[in-house]
Amino acid sequence: MALTGTIEIRGIADVMAKVKGAAKIVPNITPNVLERCGFLAQREAIANAPRSPTNEQYSATLKRKQRTARKMYPGGLEKSIEHAVLFDTCFVFVAENSYAGRYAARIHDEKGITWRNRGPGTIAKGRRADEKFIERAVFDNQENFKRIFEDELKKEIDRL
Repeated sequence: MALTGTIEIRGIADVMAKVKGAAKIVPNITPNVLERCGFLAQREAIANAPRSPTNEQYSATLKRKQRTARKMYPGGLEKSIEHAVLFDTCFVFVAENSYAGRYAARIHDEKGITWRNRGPGTIAKGRRADEKFIERAVFDNQENFKRIFEDELKKEIDRL
């Protein structure tokens, strides 16, 4: 049994016009995409970053079981993680002149060289907190970055 007939596709001209306009759209959406991706990577890097212990956590590790007189200020590394968009590039970084500038490079890159064990504050934060916190934030979210780009592209195409 042979089927005969015609298939009519309507609206193909509109789709083709939108696809041709996509080359003009990409430069327009790039700043939004980079800003959203940078914010996501910054948030993930903060979640991945090690944390210094609080006074209570540190005191619990002492053998003499007394409170420490030392004052701890946890979270400095997390507060120092930033992101910036310059032209067509997004950066997630810890500035050298920030609160944890020198400490950040050591913690990010030198596990096994200048430090080995995770401290009580990092252990309390969870398994995710460890070295290479910025690098892991970028590589673990590549699918999310792709979705952000597709979402922004879809929004812009719908505006046409």
